[in-house]
Amino acid sequence: MMRKLFTKGSQQSLTLDAGQVMSVQTASAETLQVVSGRVWVTVSGQSDDYWLGAGQYLNVAAGAHVVLEADKGRSLIEVRQQTPTAIPAARSVRRQPLTMPDKCIANC
Repeated sequence: MMRKLFTKGSQQSLTLDAGQVMSVQTASAETLQVVSGRVWVTVSGQSDDYWLGAGQYLNVAAGAHVVLEADKGRSLIEVRQQTPTAIPAARSVRRQPLTMPDKCIANC
């Protein structure tokens, strides 16, 4: 059975026991982040599968069919809606010119 993910700006947690499989459909562009454990992820339309461990994440497009399977032990996955404003903000910081200090402190 396929489950639909509706995060709408909030965060949702999924818990999978070892060997448990879950099939989900993303309602919007989502980020899947493994909090604990290790998860095998298959995304429709992508030629590769992914192994994600604790701290790793995968961005998934809206409307994607995603299959998750926990490896050994229980896995916790957090799902949150992607925010398109995060990317331009990061780019604008990198575009700022470097400035030199007014006074050299050491090894000048």
